[in-house]
Amino acid sequence: MVSINPESKSRAVNREVLSELIKLHGKTSLGGKLPAYDGRKSLYTAGSLPFESEEFSVTLVDPEKKDKEKAEREYKITILIAGRTDLYHLQQFLKGRQRDMPQETIQVLDVVLRESPSWNYVTVSRSFFSTTFGHRGDIGEGLECWRGYYQSLCPTQMGLSLNIDISATSFFKPVTVVQFVLEFLNLRDASRPLTDRDRVKIKKALRGVRVETNHQEDQIRRYKITGITPVPMSQLTFPVDERGTRMSVVQYFMQRYKYNLQYTSWPCLQSGSDARPVYLPMEACKIVEGQRYSKKLNDKQVTNILRATCQRPQQREQSIREMVLHNKYAEDKFAQEFGINVCSDLVSVPARVLPPPMLRYHDSGKEKTCVPSVGQWNMINKVGRPPSIEKAFTRFGVPALKNIPTIIFGADVTPPPPGEDSASSVAAVVASMDWPEITKYSGLVSAQPHRQEIIENLFSVTKDPQRGNVNGGMIRELLIAFRRKTGRRPERILFYRDGVSEGQFSHVLLHEMDAIRKACASLEEGYQPEVNFVPVEKKHYTRLLSGDHGRHDMTDKSGNKLSG
Repeated sequence: MVSINPESKSRAVNREVLSELIKLHGKTSLGGKLPAYDGRKSLYTAGSLPFESEEFSVTLVDPEKKDKEKAEREYKITILIAGRTDLYHLQQFLKGRQRDMPQETIQVLDVVLRESPSWNYVTVSRSFFSTTFGHRGDIGEGLECWRGYYQSLCPTQMGLSLNIDISATSFFKPVTVVQFVLEFLNLRDASRPLTDRDRVKIKKALRGVRVETNHQEDQIRRYKITGITPVPMSQLTFPVDERGTRMSVVQYFMQRYKYNLQYTSWPCLQSGSDARPVYLPMEACKIVEGQRYSKKLNDKQVTNILRATCQRPQQREQSIREMVLHNKYAEDKFAQEFGINVCSDLVSVPARVLPPPMLRYHDSGKEKTCVPSVGQWNMINKVGRPPSIEKAFTRFGVPALKNIPTIIFGADVTPPPPGEDSASSVAAVVASMDWPEITKYSGLVSAQPHRQEIIENLFSVTKDPQRGNVNGGMIRELLIAFRRKTGRRPERILFYRDGVSEGQFSHVLLHEMDAIRKACASLEEGYQPEVNFVPVEKKHYTRLLSGDHGRHDMTDKSGNKLSG
């Protein structure tokens, strides 16, 4: 375990601190080990370190600060041996001799394989992006599309597999702030003043973005934007001495740098705090390359990204293979340190097309049955909704659920939009309210902490001064509503859970399954219906590609695998 003081929320800063530590003490105090670091609290080595706990001190120099005393910052690093991980339980799990997946062991190996790309590329969640991966596409409004790849280590029936797929996301274009504003606001005339609405939009888009000055060729300094001035640059003044003498930004740049500012009707960028602001003319600043745009994209930008990245299966397979070769896993020093070998070939698996289900239509159509072909249903001369539709539902129901009262739940957590750092997440749960038809649903929503994946309010117990402990929660309320509507208590629960990240499956299952059990037990002593907890994963990165792209009996017109 690693602790860094003063703490930093930036993984990049933490990595710089650890890098400096390894340079200074790697061959001595660290025993020549090459550690893998997750950028937060976890540090892994192949073998034991020569100590149980040790404190180190390193100094980093911030090139963005002019004053040497302020530019140098000392960090205290404490490394504490928190535990040791072996591969025995992982081997047992992969052989089917152990039910619980050793998530910690898999996380260690995943961090090791992510160490090199974390240094070489821009990291966004589980994906890595770089301009070396291909052409940057302009998607409009001052943004561009960078290519990259998703990487995740996961256990499969074939052993440990490295899941890699092509990905893309939006970045700020490395242009002057003036050019960005013109593109972002779709302006042609830079001489006209910006409206208050324009200023608010720019402030929201550029807050937190790093810029570098370009008005001094021999000295480039970097700043982080904290806001936009409320008045134009021509009206903006600041004190220049202890007597309170004020000077405009325009005058200051002319006297100090011989720099004639052109866009004086535009506001300035602001860096630093409100108490000690630093004013930066937009034309004297350029956006630093490699900064992801985390706000929500508009429809046109999303379309442009899809158009730039959409590939046929054969092209996608080639791109994945090229990405693997580009990363040179066989030469990765961290993989070598931990004894990890990565095969550069795609996994080959036997496959067959499942026979499609027979579809039956009402007798008034010319055809009574239909077999789907290539995943499509021929609806010509078929009656989709005869007059007796309600009667048919009443008579047949859903055969799989007919004999046992069953309730179907659907649950998801919606995080706040990108860029919202404090807004609550919203958890929603819906449940079927009729049986055996299962056509009517009721839903409940609940706010919970920012970006928390586990649903808090599935079951709750609150204390009431008069009634004591009071049971509640969304599962309990929906179970009561189901019984009120149908007159039966459900003997089987199907719980479909969406919105769970890959590494959180077991964690969410443990907590939410427990909440479902408690909600049932709170209704009636001994009430424990059968529960099927099904994680729903739509945005997975598993890509099924044909072993022979030339065989038309194995693919559809686009080159994708046949449905089924």
